[in-house]
Amino acid sequence: MSLLIRRIALENFRKFRAPHEIAGLTGGLNIVIEPNETGKSTLLEAVRAALFLKHSSTTKLIRRFQPIGDNVAPQVSLDFEVSGASWSLTKKFIKSASVELAGPTGRQQGEAAEQALQTLLGFEAGQQGTGFDKALHGALGMLWVAQTDGLHVEAPGSSVRDLIGATLEGEAGALVGGAAFERIRARIDAQYSAYFTGKSGAPTQRLLAAQKRVSAAAETLAEAERREGLLETAFTDLDAARRQLATLRRELENDPDAAERADVLSRLDTARGAAQQLATHKAEAAAASARLGGLEDLSNRHVAALERQATAQARQVAARTELARLTEGLAAARTHAEDARNTLATALTEREAARTALALARAQEATNRRRTQIAAAHERLAQVVALEAERAPLDASVKHAVPGHVLEDLAAAEREVVRHRTLLEADGTRVELLGSGDGMTKDGVPLEPGEWTLTRETRIGLSGGGELVLRPSQALAGAQAALDAAEARRAALLGQWQVTSLAEAQARSDTAREAARALETLAARILAAAPADRDLDLAAGAETLRAFVAAHPLATGETEAPARPLSELEADQDHADTAFVRADAHARQAEDDAREAEKAQTPLAIEEAAAASDLTRVAEELALLAAHADFADLTATLGAARETAAKASVALQQAETNARAFDETALTRRLDTLAARRRAAEESRGELQTRIARLEAQVESDGGKGLAEHAAAAREEDEAARAALIRIEEEAETLKLLRETLAEAQAETARSITGPVAVRAARHVGRILPGAEPAFGDDLGLSAIRRAGVEEACEQLSKGTQEQLAILTRLAFADMLLEEGRPVSLILDDPLVYSDDVRLDAMTDLIVEASERMQVILLTCRERAFRHVEGNRVRLI
Repeated sequence: MSLLIRRIALENFRKFRAPHEIAGLTGGLNIVIEPNETGKSTLLEAVRAALFLKHSSTTKLIRRFQPIGDNVAPQVSLDFEVSGASWSLTKKFIKSASVELAGPTGRQQGEAAEQALQTLLGFEAGQQGTGFDKALHGALGMLWVAQTDGLHVEAPGSSVRDLIGATLEGEAGALVGGAAFERIRARIDAQYSAYFTGKSGAPTQRLLAAQKRVSAAAETLAEAERREGLLETAFTDLDAARRQLATLRRELENDPDAAERADVLSRLDTARGAAQQLATHKAEAAAASARLGGLEDLSNRHVAALERQATAQARQVAARTELARLTEGLAAARTHAEDARNTLATALTEREAARTALALARAQEATNRRRTQIAAAHERLAQVVALEAERAPLDASVKHAVPGHVLEDLAAAEREVVRHRTLLEADGTRVELLGSGDGMTKDGVPLEPGEWTLTRETRIGLSGGGELVLRPSQALAGAQAALDAAEARRAALLGQWQVTSLAEAQARSDTAREAARALETLAARILAAAPADRDLDLAAGAETLRAFVAAHPLATGETEAPARPLSELEADQDHADTAFVRADAHARQAEDDAREAEKAQTPLAIEEAAAASDLTRVAEELALLAAHADFADLTATLGAARETAAKASVALQQAETNARAFDETALTRRLDTLAARRRAAEESRGELQTRIARLEAQVESDGGKGLAEHAAAAREEDEAARAALIRIEEEAETLKLLRETLAEAQAETARSITGPVAVRAARHVGRILPGAEPAFGDDLGLSAIRRAGVEEACEQLSKGTQEQLAILTRLAFADMLLEEGRPVSLILDDPLVYSDDVRLDAMTDLIVEASERMQVILLTCRERAFRHVEGNRVRLI
């Protein structure tokens, strides 16, 4: 009896907030291939919740079904079939909790529906706290495998073991009984004295010879089977290698990475363009920051200089006041020291002469260096002159600019003219002359036929010499005067600024504004071409540079070198300094006396000199700052520079955001990974081809040596020897059998049950592990695998093999339960994550075969692994 799920509907369940339905599920294999985070595991969890959890429960597990941040009621609906009968289940949790089960027996709700569901599907009710208790869910709890549950082999729950045990005990029958046990024991007692010695129990010569024959036959058989096993292993390895090569060739031919490689290349081009824009904005931001830093430094230096100037002036006044008080006491000490200083006159003269010579030489060298720097200044001035030539037309445009207030006045005058003219045309008297007006005049001008508006006093001269005077109303005459005044004001403004209309004035203003912006840019370029030069004591600015060049024309002639090398002049000065020091030693005592007198005055003198020096430096610094090109309008310039720097920073941040969106390094690394994957596959193909050729050669060589015939002969000899040994030591073996039977009596009963399970599982296990036999424990859990006479515990096998065995044992139990008419279906959530390509294909074939006997729902995110598998494709989104 198979369980078929036809439809699953969810609402307010985890990520499925809105109602969502998965329909179209069929018997056989249903494949759901979706990316991560699309709700595959949530789908399995919803099915288990609908069937196995009570609607009235409010455990943490059920509360986790609510969408994050929403206090709503999770709801699941299922349409399914059991033994061909259709059932419909709707279950709602937490808020207004309810359950309804409808089927062939009618419609049931509440606890009655829960009990009917348990009876129908064969599971138990129980408290489930933070997770699903698979032991309570019966066969379906074992066969519906959630993520990571299938990574290791597990024993079935007690309810499943009871179902399987009750079925298999009838097959196994009773193997042990009291009468049989007594007969065996009597036979042991009767035969023991004939084939064994007394108390020692040593075998006779006949038994000993038989044992030696068996030992020799066993050794011969083991060697033959070893060689035969090697040949079988070679066949198995050859078959596995061929399947692996076929899989690898299919992957290389289809090239699953081609679309991704093209996408990565496209994104890499975009990333490189973003990086280039980022470099450009970085340069612009650095220039704006440097400009802002220079202006801020200029402002800070000016403020600091003013503070230092005030401090130095206060220090100088205080020092001078105190110094005047100590001057009289110092005069006597200086007179005494004067005599001592006269002694140093000669040495001092010689030293000064040496220093003068050295100074002249150094001055000559400085002159040569200055000539080079002046020549560079001339070149910079030429660049400035070229830039200033571009300024003349721009200056002319700026000079002809019409001020904004004039434009406003013109616009107001224009509106006044239009308003008054409109009033006159609306309120004025219309006068029309029809026909010929020969001899008639209008204000002394011949009157022409036509119509005009009477807005002022008009005199019509008649042909007979008379005169007709037309006078409008006083209000209309005032409106005409206002119109005349408005037109006069407009004409005066237009004439003053030499334009013919308001539009022309606005156009001239726009042109001047553009020229002003161009002048600002040109001024910045000129300032950059005329920087400050500390060596020449030259401040920044074009005018300073022009004045400097005018005052320092280019020198002509060759550069003049010093008469003597500087090293010789420096040596002369050293000699003169030494002579001076010696003379100074004789005058030291006199200087000490004078120094004691000056001691009280020296700190004040130093303080005064230091203050005076500070004032001089501060004055020079203030003058230098005042001469700076940006100093005159520093506040406005600094504000504009800050705005420019802020705009550049915003542009840079946007460029950085664009660049971060495309990680060029990661894209390049991904391309390298795709290329490496392709190379690895091609290398694996070559290695497999080499391995297949080697195995084919081994099979061809060993297959012709008659290993099978040798093994058959060895088996016949071994069987004969063992048969003879059994006949001879029948009583001894019976005694051993009795002892083993007594120790394993309970285990024998368990083996009578696990045997059929092992037989069914062996059919599946042999597909992926040829020659391997599964061993089951008393709890019907797979405990070990026997290969080539060696038993390996399941926990010692690789993760991939454990995962495969976990699915295979579930398939074996499912087949047994299906034979007994139990409701069975298989749901696998992301299975076989650790399987290699060859075993993945083999396991896929087994799952496809199982889907012919029961419904299988496969949930996976690995499209490449299962895209070729035929089945009913179901979409979640």
